[in-house]
Amino acid sequence: MLFTASAWSGKGTEVSNINCDGTWIRSETDKLELLSACGKPTFSEVVSGDNHIKLEGLLYQLNDNKYVIYLNRGKVVKIEWLR
Repeated sequence: MLFTASAWSGKGTEVSNINCDGTWIRSETDKLELLSACGKPTFSEVVSGDNHIKLEGLLYQLNDNKYVIYLNRGKVVKIEWLR
């Protein structure tokens, strides 16, 4: 599993990309491509705030690392590596 750290955010470290079976997952990656490359997530949740923008968080356990991949309108918007 390869990743590139870019900034601290929330409870994890924001990373710019991850590699699932040879497919790079990064910002703007389509949800179908994500699911095809990384498989079914361990857990998922849709969160909606006062502004009605829905974010979907998908938790993946890849090797010994945990990642939360956030999607908005079916596209990756953020990836966090959980320590």
